[in-house]
Amino acid sequence: MKLTKINKSYGDKRVLKDVSLDFPAGKITVMVGPSGSGKSTILRSLNLLVTPESGKFDFNNHHIDFSNGVSNKEKLAVRRETGMVFQDYNLFPHKTVLGNVIEGPTQVLKMTSKEAQQRAKELLTKVGMGDYSDAYPNELSGGQAQRVAIARALAMKPQYVLLDEPTSALDPELELSVLKVLLQLAKEKQSMVIVTHNMAFAKQVANKIIFVEDGEIIYDGVPEEFFSSNNPNERIKNFIASMTMENLK
Repeated sequence: MKLTKINKSYGDKRVLKDVSLDFPAGKITVMVGPSGSGKSTILRSLNLLVTPESGKFDFNNHHIDFSNGVSNKEKLAVRRETGMVFQDYNLFPHKTVLGNVIEGPTQVLKMTSKEAQQRAKELLTKVGMGDYSDAYPNELSGGQAQRVAIARALAMKPQYVLLDEPTSALDPELELSVLKVLLQLAKEKQSMVIVTHNMAFAKQVANKIIFVEDGEIIYDGVPEEFFSSNNPNERIKNFIASMTMENLK
């Protein structure tokens, strides 16, 4: 999965400036940076929820030149191969946990109900929600709802799972329950791109770190160098210190 010279503006504000990135398969790419830096816009460009004005996107057999526009057919094709997990879960409130997870496989992948339910139950067990198949979203905690959202994304058998601040709305204990699920997926070599403010998690799980600021890529490399006390980039060192409260004194 690769972006080349991506540009995106909202009105007069240019939010992405000639961004070029690749997201290796079977690896965990983590994007960090201050709020409003463009991280979520990059992530949403990967499944075409956001359409940049220019630049190219290459993913499997999809080769898109944004300056030519993107058809609905191309959008649907890319979204079949990517699973998106949002900060606010986006579960269907009128459907049970099981109903939420089987919706995509039955409607989009055309799985039989029996096959979809079997896979859904396996995935719910995997994320620690096997006993909640008949529950409704309003009966779940935030951490439980987010784990269901992850199971729902995985049910589509995506090549990449894209996660936009998946734990920022949760208290620390609930956040931990979600991070454990993501850590397990990382061990299974599930391709993921994660936007997060949790530096401890990023340090533990990332194969690659991208630091975004003001629509530009400031760092694109291995976590060891990014988190090193010898990192020559003072902006990155100050950012990490602020996020980990090292500079509180």
